[in-house]
Amino acid sequence: MKIELLWFDGCPNHEHARALLEDVLRELGVRQSIETIRVDDAASAEAAHFPGSPTIRVDGVD
Repeated sequence: MKIELLWFDGCPNHEHARALLEDVLRELGVRQSIETIRVDDAASAEAAHFPGSPTIRVDGVD
């Protein structure tokens, strides 16, 4: 399983989203690392199909 947290610099919610995600994984007994991906510009956002910050994807699904 691949878990990604995408966010942009200045996003006020990405730290809270990561904490909630970690809590959910722990409660479910899932031991999986979270890949954090900072989206730096519009070109990167388009390439990553980034709808907004923060975005959580599991196996590529938002």
